[in-house]
Amino acid sequence: MRKHFKGHLQSVGDILLAAMKKRGLAGKLEENSLFKLWPKAVGPKIAQQTCPDGWRAGTLFVKTTSSVWVQQLHFMKEDIRKKINELAGKTTVREIHFTVGYNPARKGKGRRAVPPKLMLKERDKRIIAECTETLKDRELAEIVKRVMQAEITRRRLREEPQGR
Repeated sequence: MRKHFKGHLQSVGDILLAAMKKRGLAGKLEENSLFKLWPKAVGPKIAQQTCPDGWRAGTLFVKTTSSVWVQQLHFMKEDIRKKINELAGKTTVREIHFTVGYNPARKGKGRRAVPPKLMLKERDKRIIAECTETLKDRELAEIVKRVMQAEITRRRLREEPQGR
């Protein structure tokens, strides 16, 4: 027996975006897409000396390897901003703030390999369950669950005191 659907269909992407907005994670999607565009916007030479570090309220924060790079990129800031917005297809970045603090030799090193579940609190698990329980596609629900676990763990690791 076939049922006829009389409403309008929504794409999975729209449903996911709405769920992530509801949980306050939509900005993180935007940030991640900007981070992926960075190497293409600045080219390989600059990308080796820089690393996007955050995005808030239209400002992209970028760490560089030295103060010389901060100064050089400051002069190129407007061209970089235009290029990244062009690649994004919309005006996402209104300002770029460069600081010293990127060490390419340490990228990925020195981080602890902690399984995501070890860093989750009961409240986190409950929020993740609420967010994924309405997804009918279980495979998609598992993917969203892993992404949320990884993001919460990443934030917790960043919040830990540096002395540990």
